[in-house]
Amino acid sequence: MIKCSDCGANQEEGALFCSECGGFLLVEPGKITAVLPFSEFANRPPPPPLTEEALTPTSSERKITLVVPGSRRRFKLAVQGEIRIGRASAEHVPEVDLTDDDGALKGVSRLHAKIRAVQDGLVLIDLNSTNGTLLNNFRLPPEEPYPLSSGDEIRFGDLLVHLFLNDA
Repeated sequence: MIKCSDCGANQEEGALFCSECGGFLLVEPGKITAVLPFSEFANRPPPPPLTEEALTPTSSERKITLVVPGSRRRFKLAVQGEIRIGRASAEHVPEVDLTDDDGALKGVSRLHAKIRAVQDGLVLIDLNSTNGTLLNNFRLPPEEPYPLSSGDEIRFGDLLVHLFLNDA
C-alpha cells in the first residue's frame, strides 16, 4: 500500500491517482518538479525605458527583417529615422502594412506602432493602439520607447512578428 500525500488515504501499489481525492501519487512529498525551459521568461521585469541621451536620433541606417510566422511574409527594411507599422487606409500608408496578414482580424490598428533608429540601436513605440503592443510578452505603455534586440518577439494586437537585426 502507498499513502496519498494530499489526503492520506491508502492506495494500492502502482496506482497513479488517489481514488479518494484524485491527487497524483507519483510525486514525492517535498520534491520540486523540473523547471520548464523559458519559464523564467514570464517572470522577468520589462526592460527599462531608455534615457534621453540614448534616444538621440541617429542618421545612420539600421537594417532589419520582420518575419510574420503566420503568413511567412518577410519585410526587409532599412530604418533611417523611423518606420510606421499598421494597416493601410486612404489617409495612412505605413511602411509595414500588415493588412494582408489578417491585421484587421488580429487587432492591428491603422497606425499601431513605430520603430525608430536612435544612438543606441532601435526602439519600439506603441502609438496608443487599441489592442496594444507586446514586446517579448510585456505590454508596452503607449508612447514609451523600448529597446529592440535581434530575435525579439513582437505582438501587434494578436499578430505575432519576429524582429531580426541585419547590421554588420
